[in-house]
Amino acid sequence: MAKALFLGLPLHGHTNPSLPLVRALVERGDEVVYFSSEAFAARIQQAGARYRPYRNAFLADPRQLSERTDKISWVLMRTTGEVLANELHAFRAESPDYVISDSVAPWGQWVGQLLGVPVVTSVTTFAVNRRVLAFAASRGTRPKSVRLVLSKIRHVAKAALLGRRLRREFGVRGTGIMGLTFGSSDLNIVYTSRHFQPCAETFDDRFLFIGPSIGSRTETAGFLWDDAWQADVIYVSLGTLFNAEPAFYRTCFEAFGGQNVRVVMSIGTTTTEAKLGTPPPNIVVKPWVPQLEVLRRASVFVSHGGMNSVSESLYHGVPLVVVPQMGEQEIVARQVEALGAGLCLAKNEATADRLREAVHRVRADAKFRERAALVRKSFDAAGGAARGADAILGFTGRRAPGVARAIH
Repeated sequence: MAKALFLGLPLHGHTNPSLPLVRALVERGDEVVYFSSEAFAARIQQAGARYRPYRNAFLADPRQLSERTDKISWVLMRTTGEVLANELHAFRAESPDYVISDSVAPWGQWVGQLLGVPVVTSVTTFAVNRRVLAFAASRGTRPKSVRLVLSKIRHVAKAALLGRRLRREFGVRGTGIMGLTFGSSDLNIVYTSRHFQPCAETFDDRFLFIGPSIGSRTETAGFLWDDAWQADVIYVSLGTLFNAEPAFYRTCFEAFGGQNVRVVMSIGTTTTEAKLGTPPPNIVVKPWVPQLEVLRRASVFVSHGGMNSVSESLYHGVPLVVVPQMGEQEIVARQVEALGAGLCLAKNEATADRLREAVHRVRADAKFRERAALVRKSFDAAGGAARGADAILGFTGRRAPGVARAIH
């Protein structure tokens, strides 16, 4: 039995996809110690891991990432310095045989170097390299103003300077510029398929695409469907991090109110129903809904483009209209569109008329659902968490060398 130290980013889209992999490792006899926040403690323990809390203030509630994405490199490197200063002793005390690090948790790469153990990277978004960034830029994904460009450059420079100081202090090589926000290692477990991954041909056999493990997830709360509901619905959600958008929800009221459709809208806890006003009779507004249950009936998902939500939609063969709220989601949206599984609508172009038109187009053209089904097929063929766990065992030397590299 080996022990893994899982250093995650405590957000739904980064934690949920990793838990089936954790369960698969535990079933193979490994012990997993998972550092996260209290919000995810129960789910981590249900997956069979031992939960440990980060003591870092940012990691206790990292939702502030949604406020200034231009600062993300600086925020993550500052957090890395704080985690190394405050938590390294606790990490050493666990005596792990290997580290699993979220790709957006650069401290995990540092900890692996400092402890002298192998690092597996958990990639809950697309795998990213310069070709993927070029793919995104060629399709219009870029900062929206010169001010944001300058701010991003300034914060990358601050992060690089801090990284240089930490390298001198701890005597390790660190992560480099790309590693500030897109970490990687000699084994990278990516929770999507090569079919859905942009520029997949540019990733070598260090990247194992196992697909999302969605079918094994259960949700504890049901949703009341009365007899008036049609067999399918339009589902609207901006996820858990970028959902404070009352103007967008009111635009949806205007777009779909009075139409011969039923709409389920999940708005989170930041925006209250009182702020939105009374929804049209054909629209149900809730702070939370059981997403998988709704997707089983949906004909279209109007989404922010979070990787987890898009994967769940495509897993159910549901095409999308994606209204991305930040750069990473724009890459997802453009790939959905490139594969014909939906449409991308820029946030500043999402008027009621254009939103209604896009949803109608996706509902009316069977090709969108057919292309979504092709992505679902690629997910099924990717091997899932069991394949990822077997690759980790091979990577850490408990099976014939080369197992992880032979099954890409």
